[in-house]
This record gives sequence, structure tokens and C-alpha cells, in this order.
Amino acid sequence: MHRDLALGGTMLALSAGYYWMAAAIPTSQLADAVGPQGLPRVYALLLGVVSLALIVTALRKRTQMPTTPGASDARPTDSAGSRPPVIRPTSPLWRVAGMLAIGVVYILVAPWLGYLFSIAAVILATVYYQGGALGRQAGAVALSGGIVLWLLFVVLMRVAQPPGWWPPLP
Repeated sequence: MHRDLALGGTMLALSAGYYWMAAAIPTSQLADAVGPQGLPRVYALLLGVVSLALIVTALRKRTQMPTTPGASDARPTDSAGSRPPVIRPTSPLWRVAGMLAIGVVYILVAPWLGYLFSIAAVILATVYYQGGALGRQAGAVALSGGIVLWLLFVVLMRVAQPPGWWPPLP
């Protein structure tokens, strides 16, 4: 909890510094509409949003501390009463290897599936790999994330991504 708060604050400071450095990138007369500052600024803003979400989550957890011993170890169960299967890598090396494997699979399937569905699958796989349960909520988050990232990079910023079978490039 304290680590999440410290990490969120550190990452927020880094995102502000990164944004400041991105704003200092000189613009060229050959630059497109986005310019050389565009993508780094978007990354800085996204990092800032994620950092704020981490800080808010850590503060909420702090106010919702369990009152009974062992209550923090409780996991939600599905309707049948059994715990959902969760992948729990045992060491940091396995966690990194698993995330790398998800990235490699993304690179392999993106040309056929297209950016929107591939990135949605990456989000869903990451949620599951990091211990989240698969379900309607995780699917909705993954699909929404894919749509938002597709709109941001392909439609708004005109960054070429693999179109796959759908949606066609605008």
C-alpha cells in the first residue's frame, strides 16, 4: 500500500518531467500535424493518468483496511463458491518472461488480427497474467482499451498500425 503510493508519486513526477522535456523538443518545418512533441506528450499524459489511478487506489485501500486478521487474504469467489484460477508467477524473472511472451504473441498475431483486436487481447492477457479474473468486466475493459488506443493512434494521430481484417484504416 505504501509502496503503491510511493511508486504512484514517483511515476507522476517522472511523467511531469517527461512532459516538460517533450515540450522542449524543437519543432521542424517538415513536421506533420502531430509534430515531434506529440507522441512523447501523449505518453507523458498517459503515464500521469496511470500514476494518479495508482495513487487513488492506494489511498482507497488505506481507508478500507480490514478489521479482522486474515481478512486481507480473502479473494472473491465465483457464483459456485470456488476461487477463479489465477496465474501467480513465483519470481520477478518469470513475471518479466510472461509479459515478454505476451508481447511476442502480440507481434505475431497483430498483422492478421489487426491492431484493435490484438491490443485488446494484450490487455486481457495482461489482466489475467497479473492475477485478475476473466469475465465480462475484464472483456469490456480490454475491448474499451483497444478501441481507445486504436482511436488515439490510428484515427487521431494517424500512426500506421496493422489493419488486419477490421476496422479498415480511415
